[in-house]
Amino acid sequence: MSQLPSSIGNTFRARERARGRSRGGHGKYLRARGRGHRGGRPAEFQERLLLEGEQPEELDDDEVAEHSARYARRTIGTNADRYEEPGPAIGPDGQPIIEPEVDLSTFLARDRLEDSHGSMLTPAPANDNDVDHSLAHIISIPHAERSSRKGKAQPIEWDTSLQEMQHEKDVAQAQSDLKERLRASATRQMGKTETREHLRRQAKPLKEAPPLPQDPLRPTKSAKAEMEDFLDDLLD
Repeated sequence: MSQLPSSIGNTFRARERARGRSRGGHGKYLRARGRGHRGGRPAEFQERLLLEGEQPEELDDDEVAEHSARYARRTIGTNADRYEEPGPAIGPDGQPIIEPEVDLSTFLARDRLEDSHGSMLTPAPANDNDVDHSLAHIISIPHAERSSRKGKAQPIEWDTSLQEMQHEKDVAQAQSDLKERLRASATRQMGKTETREHLRRQAKPLKEAPPLPQDPLRPTKSAKAEMEDFLDDLLD
């Protein structure tokens, strides 16, 4: 490669020493590879990524051929080929390989055994032996009798305690009514009171001032004359 002229070389070195100058090594060039930038490392689908300190596996010819056929690009001619199902695999003897059937007899027998015990949704028959009758004396009133009293009026016996409660209620109601009446009367009185300033203004009504005297020597100008004077002032 021919040597560059001295002026071009100096300019190139000046650009190198400017912003973003190279400090040796590849740096960001290698770090940015494989991140979607132009010229990055392409994705490798046929090779497994190796961890640190892991060596690549050595495969024989058959495994390499199987691996290549497994990850090879599909040859699809039309859109109908996408939904074409592959046929059965052919064995070495030329016969199709049939998968062995799974024996479900054990599973079905266990399922029938579980159904014979009854479903979980089926209520179990009532067993009187499971009831604890040692707490029967706590509930004095049966549940049916308690539910029958709902919504029915029961008579109340009038005694001295109820009479005192009624008297206290009447006294409290009377006090509340008295406070409401006093509060309403005070509000009406406050609305009717007049201030001293208001009374003074009513006693001394304001008099209208006489109009200002006009200069009789100064003649009144018409609107046209005032407009002409305004235009003369603008032109001057």
